[in-house]
Amino acid sequence: MNIQPFNHEDLEEVSQWLAKLNEKDHHYVAWLDSGAEAIKAQLSPLLLFESTLLWVGRNEGEVVGFIGLLPFFDQKICRLLGPFTTNANALESMNELWEKAFPIASQYFDIVKVAFFKQNDALTKFSEQQGFYCYNNEKSLLLHKEQATTQELHAYQIEPYQERFNEDIRRLHPQAAYYTPEELLQLINDSENHLWCYVEDGHVKGYVYFEEIIGTDEGEICFVNVESGERSQGIGSILIQYACNKAFHEFGLSLVTISVRTGNPKAEKLYKELGFIEGPTIYAYEKEINRDLL
Repeated sequence: MNIQPFNHEDLEEVSQWLAKLNEKDHHYVAWLDSGAEAIKAQLSPLLLFESTLLWVGRNEGEVVGFIGLLPFFDQKICRLLGPFTTNANALESMNELWEKAFPIASQYFDIVKVAFFKQNDALTKFSEQQGFYCYNNEKSLLLHKEQATTQELHAYQIEPYQERFNEDIRRLHPQAAYYTPEELLQLINDSENHLWCYVEDGHVKGYVYFEEIIGTDEGEICFVNVESGERSQGIGSILIQYACNKAFHEFGLSLVTISVRTGNPKAEKLYKELGFIEGPTIYAYEKEINRDLL
């Protein structure tokens, strides 16, 4: 496999290749967007950095491998987009791709993360062989438009995000979440991302963050957070139903997904009561890479 830095000429072909692979559970990698157009939009900004963050592998000109580093420089964390391969010896090819990416990863980051469906057997073996450890696993739950509840929704206390809510958002947002509060507040500048807040007496008691997936008829509820003293009062349920109503009836989507930690049966029960059904489980691995250099 001939592995070279990814460039603009690769963008169209590789985005199409990745979109087809990531639709399959045994290739699926989290954090890569769905659909070729969304992947192009995700990868294009990563070509602007001085250092290479993306690599493509080819056999006789045909795309057979890819790896990318999705950077979060302020946290010194990167998330792996891949490694992907269609070669018969997948584990060997994944190791080759990682060898290309590792020097850049170790230069800029302390921690590397990767997440995928357990059906991705080759990536599971790669992660464990390379010394990554599993720090979290979450079930994906799916809600199709035809299964969504149609009960009356009392949403008069839900307001779109406003800048005056920033302090409350920072306070409510979990410290261990995969986006920091500042990253979340930056993401909502994109038109396909939405933040709705449950407001009482001028203060945010809970919020839901929702992303439309470009180029598809799908969306994802990425975060639902409610103030600890306000839980078990139906606020989370109202926020989720509000986001789903927006997705199905305003944005024209047909599928909404949400993830839940496998050790959170209360949340899973709530989501299933709202019509969500169980999908695959995502396993998240991480590695402190600079320990390798000590």
